[in-house]
Amino acid sequence: MGQCRTGTWQFISAALLRNPVGEHQLIDDIESFVHVLGWIVLCCLPSPIDVTRVVTVLYNRSFQSVTGQEQGGSTKVYKFVWDDYPLKKFTLTEHSPILELIRTLASPFYARYRKPPTEEVKRMFESLKALVLQRQLDKKLFDTLPAHRYNLGIERLSSPEWFLNTIQDALEAPGWPDRDGAEINHSASARPAGEMISLSGWQF
Repeated sequence: MGQCRTGTWQFISAALLRNPVGEHQLIDDIESFVHVLGWIVLCCLPSPIDVTRVVTVLYNRSFQSVTGQEQGGSTKVYKFVWDDYPLKKFTLTEHSPILELIRTLASPFYARYRKPPTEEVKRMFESLKALVLQRQLDKKLFDTLPAHRYNLGIERLSSPEWFLNTIQDALEAPGWPDRDGAEINHSASARPAGEMISLSGWQF
């Protein structure tokens, strides 16, 4: 594989931005779809929140590695791992299920960029899982455990059907605005998709 990576910078997966010569996988295309949807939500849907800086940092920034390659993706990783994709405090002027959809689609990528649980943590997790089955531990509390989130994320990342079904279920759900066409948020999208900010030697 050559040294060049094709694709729109803003929408390339964090894994490929961090390793431009890495192998392109199906999951990279699925993650790219999440970034396209995230960018559209932030830049095109009416919101009382100014997200200009968030869009710049999340989608546009890059740095030059010691080998001269343009790299990036660190902010995408951060937001996936800390459950803040594309922005937890972001709200829309009018309620729409699209926010819940993008956050649901982004949630499995926690597992892609988080270190796997250690063997000790796995053993502890299995013990806690047994307590849930015995109704000695609250399942809602169990579901918040990092090991559970990791396992669930890996399961969903390996199932393109899960992503398709999640999108289909969301589209069939009630609550979509009658008028839900895109309205360009000029402040957020002042820098067009495809243009990146190069920060040589700097990494967010």
